[in-house]
Amino acid sequence: MIVNLALGIVTLSVLLVAYRVLRGPSWGDRIMAFDFLSVNLVVLFALIAVKTRLLVTLDAALVLSLLGFLSTVALTRYLLVGRVMR
Repeated sequence: MIVNLALGIVTLSVLLVAYRVLRGPSWGDRIMAFDFLSVNLVVLFALIAVKTRLLVTLDAALVLSLLGFLSTVALTRYLLVGRVMR
């Protein structure tokens, strides 16, 4: 029952943060919301893994966390410097 409640709360959080990513007032707000969205999706995958007892979703959560971190760093660097790589 608690896992189902947590799934509902995290799903609602994902929807609200996705709205902020799309409608953020500035690029900095959108990048921060995107980072929070990736964290929420990792938590959602972990909760799904607990509920279904499938370890494959934990692998997907790990890959998603790495991609979320790297994309946040790349977007921030592009916003500050104007390019991602030298």
